[in-house]
Amino acid sequence: MINLDSLLAFVTAADKGSFSAAGRHIGKSQSTVSVSVNNLELDLGVSLFDRSGKYPVLTVEGERLYKQAKVLMRQADRIEHYTAAVRDKVENKIKIGLDPLVPFAVIETALEKMAQKFPFTQIQIIKETREKLFEDLGEDRLDFALHLSAEALPDYFEFASVAQLEWACVCSPDCEMADLDIVPSELMTTERQILCASMHDHPVLGPVSVLSQSIWLAHEQDDMIRMVEQGIGWAFLPKIMLDERVGMGTLVEFTPDYQKVNQMYGVDLLWKTNTQYGPVFKYLRELLFEASKK
Repeated sequence: MINLDSLLAFVTAADKGSFSAAGRHIGKSQSTVSVSVNNLELDLGVSLFDRSGKYPVLTVEGERLYKQAKVLMRQADRIEHYTAAVRDKVENKIKIGLDPLVPFAVIETALEKMAQKFPFTQIQIIKETREKLFEDLGEDRLDFALHLSAEALPDYFEFASVAQLEWACVCSPDCEMADLDIVPSELMTTERQILCASMHDHPVLGPVSVLSQSIWLAHEQDDMIRMVEQGIGWAFLPKIMLDERVGMGTLVEFTPDYQKVNQMYGVDLLWKTNTQYGPVFKYLRELLFEASKK
């Protein structure tokens, strides 16, 4: 049977170009690396390195084995990390509920870091209405949820504010409002407005964001953006979703005459009280807490 330590010594020596460099990299002496490679050659019955020069050079057989050995070492590393995750009781899956009014950008950096730290945990993102998120969280069908702050929450939920979103009005470059420094409310009421159902029904955002007498409802905010870019109407959306498109010129941000200050709305992270959570949940929660402080 192939010894993994010997295989590691071989792969590292090939990567680093010498037995001494390999030893420094893996914390072994040069002689230990040399002996490990010699033992591997004896076990396999082939010469892996040509040692006639100043530095060892892979033989033809060594080149072929090196590629296979790299794959084997990656698999061994995955097995080691997986068994460590099992010992540490790392969750197999985390289900995150996302309010359609919360842009994915709020959590994407945290998810990227989590994927690196816990590569064997599956993440499932579920977009639902606020009411359905509350129901699923209460029935343990979600681990936690993110929603746009509104009225008081059920007593069995814990919550923390993890983001403040600035919102803005946008239209297409061809829209009449795109050329105005300040857009009068009268014009906004006559031009078609694009909303999504979650925005229309939100107890806080709905009453202040619905202005036009002509409303089209989209499924999600991404759909709203595409409709505005097509010139179908104007919309009120989180700036974090708009900046790139405004920079490219496909959207134009405008200022309504009623808007005196930036309009900010908070994003809350919700989870159930008196519930035992694993390391992935705790890590993600901490990442979101840290992001809110920046």
